[in-house]
Amino acid sequence: MAKPFRLYVCSDLHASERSWRKFVNAMRANVYGVDAAVIAGDLTGKALIAVVKGEHGGEAWTASILGQRRVARDEQELLGLERSIADLGYYAVRVTETERAAMEADPDLVRSYFHDQIAKRVREWMTLAAERLDGSGVPVYLMPGNDDEFEIDAILAESMYCRNVNEQVVELTPWHQLVSMGWSSPTPWSTPRELPEEEFLDRLSGLLQGVRDPRRTVIMTHVPPYDSGLDTAPLLSPDLRPTVSAGDLLRGPVGSTGVRRAIERFRPVLGVHGHIHESGGERRIGDTVCVNAGSEASMGILRGYLVDLTENGVERTLRVEG
Repeated sequence: MAKPFRLYVCSDLHASERSWRKFVNAMRANVYGVDAAVIAGDLTGKALIAVVKGEHGGEAWTASILGQRRVARDEQELLGLERSIADLGYYAVRVTETERAAMEADPDLVRSYFHDQIAKRVREWMTLAAERLDGSGVPVYLMPGNDDEFEIDAILAESMYCRNVNEQVVELTPWHQLVSMGWSSPTPWSTPRELPEEEFLDRLSGLLQGVRDPRRTVIMTHVPPYDSGLDTAPLLSPDLRPTVSAGDLLRGPVGSTGVRRAIERFRPVLGVHGHIHESGGERRIGDTVCVNAGSEASMGILRGYLVDLTENGVERTLRVEG
């Protein structure tokens, strides 16, 4: 019997510099003995942090991070401060007090800074992957998620190593094709890549109808299937606050009905998902094994799944972290 094809799965790195470097180093050394890696979306971060020079007339740089005031008194401390911000998945931007005031008064200016930083980090990540992983023998297939702005698509397309497989069918193992869909069903936050469930299902079904054999297909969707146990998250009130009953935080399914219906109809061998950071795990929908590695990227923890695939299906799975 042929050797199993080992797949490494992760998702939702959200611009965490530490997590990305952990991923690249793990694939370079191939510590898990994998044949390919897939990243199921959400590469970019969600917050811009102003690092302000000369606050109140001084020479130091200051920043507020997670409610704590941080101070850098020289260039070495400043670089360390910026690294700690990047490790959290945030974007540091050096500004004067005047520039910070201008940002506070002009949301468009903030968006301009934010988009510049998003593009810069994704470009740096793709460069690092090409430098470190060339010759490793571990191809990397990735896609944007619902939080990722469309401007990163051109940067991903230029990558010399990582391949953006969003809305594509590609060869993955000697027996399986990979079908990928980085969009999500609607969320309360109106993120860049969302589709109504019916349109989502139509697009995903169109891709699956083009495969050789649906049962020998790996489906990678950023959003997990509805009510699968991989999509459990706090339920929100109309004003987007977590709902509480009898002192307990209420949780429920927030995944995609379109993904679930596609899995039930086409019965792929494996479903790879992300999106719901706190709902990592493994479940079955009929004959399909579905995994969500979960995410604690902001804490510098890289969560992943190893999946061994054979001609006959999923041989074993193992959740890993580093």
